[in-house]
Amino acid sequence: MSIASSFFGQQVLNRVSFLRCSKEFVKKSLNHDSTIIIPFIEGEALISPEEGNLVQLSRSTKLYKNIISTIVPVYTTLLNTTQSRIDESGVNLTFLGLLENTDSTFDFEWSNISYKGTPYFGLDIRVTDKTLFKHHDFEPIFSFPKMTRDHIFKQTNADASLYAQGRMYLDWLAKYKFCPGCGSKLFPVDAGTKLQCSNENKSVHCNVRDAHVNNVCFPRTDPSVIIAMTNSDYSKCCLARSKKRYGDFVLYSTIAGFMEPSETIEEACVREIWEETGISCKNVNIVRSQPWPYPCSLMIGCLGIVEFNCKNEVINLNHDDELLDAQWFDTTEIIRALDNYTDGIRVPFRKDISLPGSTTIAFQLIKNVCENYKKLRTASSSHL
Repeated sequence: MSIASSFFGQQVLNRVSFLRCSKEFVKKSLNHDSTIIIPFIEGEALISPEEGNLVQLSRSTKLYKNIISTIVPVYTTLLNTTQSRIDESGVNLTFLGLLENTDSTFDFEWSNISYKGTPYFGLDIRVTDKTLFKHHDFEPIFSFPKMTRDHIFKQTNADASLYAQGRMYLDWLAKYKFCPGCGSKLFPVDAGTKLQCSNENKSVHCNVRDAHVNNVCFPRTDPSVIIAMTNSDYSKCCLARSKKRYGDFVLYSTIAGFMEPSETIEEACVREIWEETGISCKNVNIVRSQPWPYPCSLMIGCLGIVEFNCKNEVINLNHDDELLDAQWFDTTEIIRALDNYTDGIRVPFRKDISLPGSTTIAFQLIKNVCENYKKLRTASSSHL
């Protein structure tokens, strides 16, 4: 069974993660004529002023040719050294993968297998007067608008997914600069997908450098659960309004929260449901997931089925002071709103209420409740 890609979650590239450890591969892919670099400034991608698309640099683009031809050869000499650190070089670089089935002539042989495609990298620019690279090295793109949430949800899923992958790696590289074991400087290895402790003093113990297995630091992904609550016949759906506001509209959506250490996904859902809404739910089904690059979450989408008994379904917002409101809505009313929805970042619901748009996993979960409701009614009708 094929699985539709979540927004931000389309696998556009072959990540060939096993090749990142080859310095020869990284050098060759970084310096190839077909290589594409997605630039970020201070952790945020750029949009082209003309088309509003995600900016992607290549040597074939005259305006940006000097940026790549000047910066890349120099940075190549810094690979796997402390000089490549963003505080010293002014940039972070991460390999994203190969776009296969293109006319790129890039190929790399590994274990008698040839890997081909267009290499993609993410590049975060954080230059200062003290860094190796300076502001003037990237002058042509500093005037470009930065990507906002309004912009990103207008991109294709392919571009949004490239953006998410690059942003999540680069955000991690920018934040983690010192070894948690000994406080020494960390520097990127494996094309910016791992960090390594720079402490070479063997008389100083470092439980990162000296560990038998965990001798490097890997990117973090923060798992969080997001839950659509319904009842056993899917005729009701509980949606909530957060105290946080996004835009000038009232949004009712699913509830969500970060998983905690030693929790299963199901238990995290049960806890979040009770803490935020006071509802008692013991039946949780995992539906689908979505990467969320703000900054590095993995949203695990679930369906919480509540057994109505005049107690379980009662809403109480007094446990965790996070929600402004939560209500049980008729699924039929939600179905009418989805049937009239065409596109956009939100679904018009009632005169003063909107639901999340189709690029969010919340939309997919709400839609799942509606589809289950219709399937159950269709099955019931066929037995009459």
